[in-house]
Amino acid sequence: MKKRIFIGELIGSAFLVMIIVGSGIMAQNLTRDFAVMLLANTLATGAGLFVLINSIASISGAHFNPVVTMTMYFTKKIKKDLILTYISAQILGCLLGVMLANFMFDLPLVELSRKVRPGINIFVAELVATFGLIFIIFGTLKKGSTSVAASVAAYIAAGYWFTSSTSFANPAVALARTFTDTFTGINYLNTPSYIVAEMIGALLALFVIKKIISKK
Repeated sequence: MKKRIFIGELIGSAFLVMIIVGSGIMAQNLTRDFAVMLLANTLATGAGLFVLINSIASISGAHFNPVVTMTMYFTKKIKKDLILTYISAQILGCLLGVMLANFMFDLPLVELSRKVRPGINIFVAELVATFGLIFIIFGTLKKGSTSVAASVAAYIAAGYWFTSSTSFANPAVALARTFTDTFTGINYLNTPSYIVAEMIGALLALFVIKKIISKK
């Protein structure tokens, strides 16, 4: 079972980052209009998330995200001995994904991003983005993987536009995006604040979930 979960999460996380970073690079190569770049990035990420969650949900649950895994553990949906399997696969998959995206566009495999994303407003935006993601996952979980996939894909697509952080909502993805100096990158000095905000957002969502959703 652990092998199955590891492979599912590794592949899913790798493709998720390839889609995010690769579509960002393609958009950057085709236009200098930032609105068009973000729109292209949004459409690719939303479509990719829907397909990836639908296809891998039956293999690993399609977490692709350490904070999703931790909230699944704290709500007793996965066992403690699976946490390391999930999170190691997610981090390795995301790092593999960013390197493959860079390589496909003839860029250095690993390149530190210079894109600065500072400010308390962005910290709060990322907290809100992650809170919303976790809340939506648990709100749709009982309706099946297709409902979760559609809801997550639509929410992240919306999050690209309504949050100033562009809704990373994923520590493994934030870490990986540190290693691409392109449209979707994030400067390593800002990565820790994104990750902290994501963890706080997930914990707040978990608190609310235990108060209302889990008691339905």
